[in-house]
Amino acid sequence: MRKSTRKERTLLADFLEVPVAEDPKKEALPLTMKEVVELAWENWGIDQTSSPEQVISENWQRVVGIKFAGKCAPERLTANTGTLFIKTASGPIKQELGFDRKQIIKRIQNLKGCSFVKELKIN
Repeated sequence: MRKSTRKERTLLADFLEVPVAEDPKKEALPLTMKEVVELAWENWGIDQTSSPEQVISENWQRVVGIKFAGKCAPERLTANTGTLFIKTASGPIKQELGFDRKQIIKRIQNLKGCSFVKELKIN
């Protein structure tokens, strides 16, 4: 339902010959601190399940190993094709990750909510 404006409330009050109704928002009590916190948690997505991208990023060192964790990073994940794009620092790192492709995919698939990842594109 659309909110009424002050002008509309005045017109209606004049027609019905009653006092002008105040804006309902002005009469409302302020939110409690608990309600404010709950609204903030909802709006900011706090305490919600992690996305597959977040799970992969949080476990990146376990996925590619300590040796490569600082030299490459997950760039994006396409859920419809199950492809994870990885950005690398250099050609040799790209080649090394290519050799470990199957193990990396297995480690990713073992993560919660990431079983749909089927392919890696290493750039």
